Amino acid sequence: MSTVFDPPKSPLGGDPRGTPGSPADPQLEPARPHPWRRIVLGCLIVLLCAAGASAKFFSGELETLRSNLSINPSLHVGNSLAPAGFGGPQTLLLVGNDQRKHTTTTPVLPHANEMLLVRIDPGKPYISMMSIPRELMVPIHTAAGIVTTRLNAALAYGGIELLVRTIKQVTGLAVNHVIEIDFNHFKYAVDEIGCVYSTVDRRYYHVNVPGGPQYQEINLHPGYQRMCGSQALQFVSYRHGDTSIVRDARDQSFLLDVKKQYGPTLVDNIHKFERIFGENVQTDPSLHTTSGILNLIGTLISSASLRVRHVNFQVTLEPIGANPCGCDIATPQQISASVHDFLHGSSPVPKKRTSQIAKAVHKRAVAARLPLSPTTPAELGQARSVARRLSFALEFPRVQDKAGNGTPVDLRTYAIQAPGGARAPAYVAVFQAAGLGQYYDVEGTTWTTPPLLDSPDQSVSVGGRTYYLYYEGQHLELVAWYEHGAAYWVRNTLTQALGNGELLAIAQQTAPASAHIAHAAALRAAALPQRVLAQPEYGPTHTLGSLGGLLALVALPVLAIPLFTRRRELAGLRAQLAGTMQREGRLRVALPDASGGQGAPTMGPREAAPVAAGATASAGRQRTMHRAAGMSTRTRVITVLGALTLACAGVLGIVLNVDAGRAHHVRIRHVVQTIPSVPVAVLNATTQPGAAGRLANRLRKRGVKIATVGNLRESLQPGLLILYQPRARSQAAVLAHLLASRSPVLEPIDPTAQAAAGGHTKLAVVIS
Repeated sequence: MSTVFDPPKSPLGGDPRGTPGSPADPQLEPARPHPWRRIVLGCLIVLLCAAGASAKFFSGELETLRSNLSINPSLHVGNSLAPAGFGGPQTLLLVGNDQRKHTTTTPVLPHANEMLLVRIDPGKPYISMMSIPRELMVPIHTAAGIVTTRLNAALAYGGIELLVRTIKQVTGLAVNHVIEIDFNHFKYAVDEIGCVYSTVDRRYYHVNVPGGPQYQEINLHPGYQRMCGSQALQFVSYRHGDTSIVRDARDQSFLLDVKKQYGPTLVDNIHKFERIFGENVQTDPSLHTTSGILNLIGTLISSASLRVRHVNFQVTLEPIGANPCGCDIATPQQISASVHDFLHGSSPVPKKRTSQIAKAVHKRAVAARLPLSPTTPAELGQARSVARRLSFALEFPRVQDKAGNGTPVDLRTYAIQAPGGARAPAYVAVFQAAGLGQYYDVEGTTWTTPPLLDSPDQSVSVGGRTYYLYYEGQHLELVAWYEHGAAYWVRNTLTQALGNGELLAIAQQTAPASAHIAHAAALRAAALPQRVLAQPEYGPTHTLGSLGGLLALVALPVLAIPLFTRRRELAGLRAQLAGTMQREGRLRVALPDASGGQGAPTMGPREAAPVAAGATASAGRQRTMHRAAGMSTRTRVITVLGALTLACAGVLGIVLNVDAGRAHHVRIRHVVQTIPSVPVAVLNATTQPGAAGRLANRLRKRGVKIATVGNLRESLQPGLLILYQPRARSQAAVLAHLLASRSPVLEPIDPTAQAAAGGHTKLAVVIS
């Protein structure tokens, strides 16, 4: 008769044999989440929350922009516009409508005073702007037939839809979006954004008097100045005394000044600008939809870092009365060349041409090689007389463009209203160049941080003076320098009529009116830096590198998934094996007690079967665990090898991208400094504690070396001063650009400030 085996109860409760459903059965205990699973799950939750919040914020901003653009009704464009994709090249048409309620005589019908095409292509080094002359003779397909007249009349004949179709027929360009603004809304918008600092290149004046010519009245003085709505409207809409090319360049110059002044603050004031834009313009229907706005935003984001360049529309200016409509003529070849430059031109500075300019300005007799002539004694005497009315040194050029020789110089002193209401003394000398409406200016002011001088392209040092160069495409637009506690610059004509070497020569030959220059044009070391901007190309090497890097980023987490899965399975099998071994150990301990110490009891088939089954299962689990362990090891090896391979591919891709891009980057011989190369002392001349320390910390974060932080016991006017030793003037200018938002004033350092900053400190910032 078989002995009945009744194993004792486990001290922890439950059946030690692992009765199904018993808490003591480790195989049936609730599975605890693995730490890696919790980490991955937490990361996914965080990413999803962040993505959701970002998507909600972006969706809200997009809806706000759509609502603002829908304030005014959309334009009627029919099917004249081409569809645009997300992030792809797009062509925008900006139309200035000269429709007014009345003038001095009769109402003005709708007609396009300005037609500006803007090409935004992320694959090009520039955003291109090209104005189509309003007087261009074109055939207009009206409802009554074809009328050959000025292009701007298309707006009166058939609205925006006919204007867009006519531009497409003449140029072959497909327009994606249209934005229209009239005169009254333009004036209101300029006032709302806070006015614009821009350059009036010459004296503009006209008053309608009985019996005289009747057209738009204007009264603007030359010089860099703050223009609000009425003045800005006069400047961009005036259409007399020059050519259509100059007029269009004037409009583009003002728009670029708006971009330069308000572009850096656009993100901080996005809702304000959206509201002003929506209230004052009309757009095509696609910009009233979320998808249309999103597609344009994709293109703008891809092109955010691109510079803007002018493209001149090639046209033959006909004399007045040459044809019935008083139109300008453009041949098919001229139109084709203009369109090609607009779409594909990159305006590089050819190396050969740069070398020729460098050789020309290197010679002592520059006047014989460049179209320059000496300034007359009468003009220099006029400058010396005017200089007595200024509180700083008036610098006057000793050479001028030969074509304008004999034309009186317009020399004016005035005050620029700087931000905050302060008025800085300034002067401007206006010189005429070759061609109708071509004027260039020599200016100076004690306001050393105007928006005009932000972000120079390059710098070059000649004769102890550092010149900051500002390019518009391949043309040198402006040359600036700092001395005598003031900023000075020479600005090219609106159409960049002066050559690069000529503009640099005029700047180098500009000196205080009372000074004497021994050699009229001695540019011993002046040479224009080479500046080549090429179109970025995306060849097979670039593509392969990008794919390698992307593959590495995607594959690494994918390869890590099997590793984490095997680790989890292995941990589960180990837990099961431990539970089985624990039960078997308990059985062995219990068996001798059941037989009274006489050895192992004799078990029947029913009792022995579970034990045998447990042993078999234990052995099977051990084999499974070993197999799992082996698979986990192999997985680790494969994962590591795959990760290393893909990491190498990613690194190779980066190297290939860098190498492929080097040939297309800007090659600049002279690099513009962004931070001073000398240590800076920060001094506090106010009663506010810690002001110098806070400014010093901000400068350190920008990479500026701080020599000392201290106090200055001196009574000064409120503001920010940058004090410099005589040979550190250029470094002070660099620091001034870095602190441009606080409108610092540059002055030579005095003994009191020098003692507070330290005897060897060349540069000091004083908070007063």
